[in-house]
Amino acid sequence: MKQVSLILRYNKTVKLDVLLSENCVIKDIIISGDFFAYPEDAIERLESRIRECSSRVCIEEAFKELVNTTILGVNVEDLKNRVILLLEDCKKSQNNS
Repeated sequence: MKQVSLILRYNKTVKLDVLLSENCVIKDIIISGDFFAYPEDAIERLESRIRECSSRVCIEEAFKELVNTTILGVNVEDLKNRVILLLEDCKKSQNNS
């Protein structure tokens, strides 16, 4: 398992903690910070959808969960791309091993 933590700074701060399996499956993800989301359970639903993702398509589908969500101070598109990049970096390092 590989644990990755990122601090992303937008108007608000977002901490992204991702646990990836040896075969590059997102086993756990926690998105936290000093931002506000409405509805309040939107981030928890997103985290739940991302768990077990192993592809860009899966992550993109998970982020569609936020279509009717307001998140103040966070660039959601950049956040999505960061999660995708973590997954792709894992796969690259796996292929180089």
